Amino acid sequence: MRFIKSFSDAEVATLRARFKAASPYSHIVIDDFLTPEGQELVAAFPGPDWPHWSGFGDVYQRGKRVCRDVSVMPRALADLIAECGQPAFLKLLEAITGETKLLTDPYLDGGGLHCSGPGGVLAPHTDFHLYERLSLFRRLNLLVYLNPGWGPDDGGDLEFYRKGETSPALSVAPVLGRAIIFKTDDSTVHGFTRPVAEGKERRSVALYYYKSQEGAEFGGDTRTYWQFHARMSGARLALYNSLIFLSRAVSKAAHMINPSKRVD
Repeated sequence: MRFIKSFSDAEVATLRARFKAASPYSHIVIDDFLTPEGQELVAAFPGPDWPHWSGFGDVYQRGKRVCRDVSVMPRALADLIAECGQPAFLKLLEAITGETKLLTDPYLDGGGLHCSGPGGVLAPHTDFHLYERLSLFRRLNLLVYLNPGWGPDDGGDLEFYRKGETSPALSVAPVLGRAIIFKTDDSTVHGFTRPVAEGKERRSVALYYYKSQEGAEFGGDTRTYWQFHARMSGARLALYNSLIFLSRAVSKAAHMINPSKRVD
């Protein structure tokens, strides 16, 4: 592999033990994930005026830009994404996480290049689980950070939450060369609430991994579920929460009665 460092059997065993034991849910933070050639990724990452960015206008993802079209990405970044879908890397992911038969998404739906500018935030949420386009079930997220010189006052730390809690159980700075792999399901709440500092750009590559069979636990449905919301009137917020509760309840009931569900 060109951009991703090689891991010995002993290192993989250590990573797997840390992944399984991690709190508040299964994850692993890997520093020095990239080889020295990773500097090419930093140099190639597009600036804020790049014409191929798509933006988000909602308050949940304020200041966020994405690109999921590999054909327009700078070559080095497209090569990293391709590398993260090769059999050698899938085997590494499986060895670290214990997941098997992982699949990638060639369309990078929701993934690809991510960049949040000054003031940018990502509200705590759980991810979509059922990927209707390919009839797959999402199991893992991989984030690779490309932010040289990122300091403690620059904001944008990835936060992991225990479901139902309003304060993060863990915060991880998005420093250059750091990768985070984490389980994704209905309970894995994450985001970043500390806004990106003035003059900074929070840059990452986000990739998601799937399986063809659903697991025994309820992973979620086709929606992203935001945990906190902008100010609403009491009646409107109550109606919103009731509809979200009903939506999840229906999805969970469908999961429970699904005759094709099996334990992996």
